[in-house]
Amino acid sequence: MHGALNRPTAGPACLDYVALSAVGDIAELAHNMRTAYAVGLEGVTVPLRSSIQRDEPFFAFDTMPAYSETHQLFVAKLGTVIPQRNPELKSVHALVAAFSASSGRLIGIFDGDAVTHLKCAAVAAFVTDLCAPRNASVLGLIGSGVQASSQLRAATTVRPIEQVNIYSRNAKRVAAFVREHQPRFPEIHLNACSSAEEAAQDADIISTATTATVPLLAASVLKRAGGLHINCFGNHTPASREIPVEVLAHDSIVIVEDMQTALKEAGEVHRSAYSLERLSTLDPAQLQLQRTVFSSTGHAFLDLLAVDHFIRKLGLLGT
Repeated sequence: MHGALNRPTAGPACLDYVALSAVGDIAELAHNMRTAYAVGLEGVTVPLRSSIQRDEPFFAFDTMPAYSETHQLFVAKLGTVIPQRNPELKSVHALVAAFSASSGRLIGIFDGDAVTHLKCAAVAAFVTDLCAPRNASVLGLIGSGVQASSQLRAATTVRPIEQVNIYSRNAKRVAAFVREHQPRFPEIHLNACSSAEEAAQDADIISTATTATVPLLAASVLKRAGGLHINCFGNHTPASREIPVEVLAHDSIVIVEDMQTALKEAGEVHRSAYSLERLSTLDPAQLQLQRTVFSSTGHAFLDLLAVDHFIRKLGLLGT
């Protein structure tokens, strides 16, 4: 889709990436998320993700529905995952359909990338604000794709970041990431690193946003005398993860969006994790003294909150 807004007369809105990115506000949505989870999820229904998959060659077609009585919304995120060898081609395509829960009418079709990118940045900002030391100034960023950009925006929204250490297996992509983002963050030093360990060294916040299936960092690298917060937005399954399983299993407070989803998709090591709903009841001052890990698997209620944010920003409430 191209163009800001394609909306037939008396019909639903069809919103592309440009239109949604122009109005999305990370700080505002992060605040809305924190408020929603603090109130509690009564009246919220989120079935587990439904997926059609094949292994060789891999593909997946996922459906993620959600309903909120408070927001009077039904949403369904639909997406395909088909890995492409050409890095210039997208491997993930998605859209989110939103329906009024009072009238049943289709409110709009929302670009899936725009919803996902804003949602991921906002939930990372929400969790990081609760968990990272208040004076956190160094971000270790592992990954150089679109999700890494979201994590950079999230951290700088809630903490006084002065330096970002960036590593990716593709050095050219790291250099391109620095060239693209340095003008956007002139007050922050963006430092290209030659290893994940270098990127994590002295970091107050570490964000991983990769397709790695084996841990990127040794458990010893992730030890700190004081608080350290880690955001993991890459592969998290019982067989693959970005950080060592012992970091999740020992001496960390692990956070997930939803316990049922985490156990099904990321494994039993998350059994003692805190959901976002529980996290909202804890004292941030105590969290910020410890090592905290946000192990993200996604949850459709967060997509619903992002869509509600866009609906309100664009004045679509009357549809």
